[in-house]
Amino acid sequence: MRSTSSERLKHIAVATVSNKTVSKVVGLVGLSLASIVIDEAIGLIKRYVWRNYVTELEVSNSDKSYNWLLQWISKHNQQLLHFSVTTVSRNTETAHATSKFDYSPNAGEHMFKYKGHTIRVKRDRSTVLSNEYGSRPFETLNLSTWGRNRQVMNEILEEARLYAMSIMESGTTLMVPSYDVWHNFGEPRAPRSLSSVILDEGVIENILKDIHNFVNDKSWYLDRGIPYRRGYLLYGPPGCGKTSLIMALAGDIKYNLCVLSLNDSKMSDDQLVQLMGEVPSKSFVLLEDVDAMFANRDGKTVIEGSTKVTLSGLLNALDGVVSSEGRILFMTTNYVDRLDSALIRSGRVDFKQYIGTCSDHQLSQMFIRFRPEGTEGDKKRFVEDIKKYNKPVNPAHLQEFFLVNRHKELNYVFEHINDLWQNVQDIQLTE
Repeated sequence: MRSTSSERLKHIAVATVSNKTVSKVVGLVGLSLASIVIDEAIGLIKRYVWRNYVTELEVSNSDKSYNWLLQWISKHNQQLLHFSVTTVSRNTETAHATSKFDYSPNAGEHMFKYKGHTIRVKRDRSTVLSNEYGSRPFETLNLSTWGRNRQVMNEILEEARLYAMSIMESGTTLMVPSYDVWHNFGEPRAPRSLSSVILDEGVIENILKDIHNFVNDKSWYLDRGIPYRRGYLLYGPPGCGKTSLIMALAGDIKYNLCVLSLNDSKMSDDQLVQLMGEVPSKSFVLLEDVDAMFANRDGKTVIEGSTKVTLSGLLNALDGVVSSEGRILFMTTNYVDRLDSALIRSGRVDFKQYIGTCSDHQLSQMFIRFRPEGTEGDKKRFVEDIKKYNKPVNPAHLQEFFLVNRHKELNYVFEHINDLWQNVQDIQLTE
């Protein structure tokens, strides 16, 4: 009997303990399920509120407005405390190097006030994004604010755009390809004056007049169904002022300069088409020394092992269906006879101009510019003394001659005119 009673008590105790354990387990499971349900409910509520009562703008770094927003946020919102910095070095007029620090919001979250609205900024940065143009860093910029307020985002974008344009219009901005988009290269440069470029009579005036006619005749092109594009070819010996002229023209009409090198090993036909289809407004596109880029019509470049950019790819980029409207293209070459006829046919090149060695007009004007103390007789003597040698004078060499002898007396300059042709190779004269 005693044995039976103790066994019963034992079973009762075990059952009691088991029931308590089961109860605890059931309770824990219930709490976990309740927590999951609550978290899920809170998440649903958050997503609902975010989707219906929060305005959000996302911009990736492949869009041109990305850099506009970064510049505007860092310049116009002193409330931000966390930045990344880019150091820009430049030389002053006194030849001293100076540095400027450009700040932008660093990766992470930021808050600032805009017209009474609290704006949350989140800058995300991933490692790389791979596409047909290669691998590149990928970033996004998210701006959000409480309420259904799309107009606020529109105003921020417009202010950022106007601010970016004001910076670019402060000088001549150089732009270079970054993968498949155009990016600013350094700070805007002081516009070069057209008077600083001395060419033969009428050359600058004729090109400038043609550019103004093109810019002002957009409706004429559109009414007749003609692609609104213009191409210029400047050819002649090296050092005669082709690139200087383009820089001065850009500064005179307040255009920026997109510099494109087809010899870049990372450039491809697809990337070229993408770039030429998205040329920024009010910009020249510059292709320098285009004769050095292609050896023949089969599309092979003169760069050994580089065949990513072909002649057919370039032709398609210049006047294909995706080529941007309003584009002004400048090509330069030292050897026009080496260019394929398809590259410089009408429609791709509309204006050809020879830029050659110094004429009498250029010699006299450059003398006046660099030696303003000289008399009219000195100017005539300088031109006549150079002509006695019956040798072509390269404008770049003549400028260097004046720079080297800028502190010398005029008589010394006349006595050493022969120095102009020292260590100078034969100059190509073919027009």
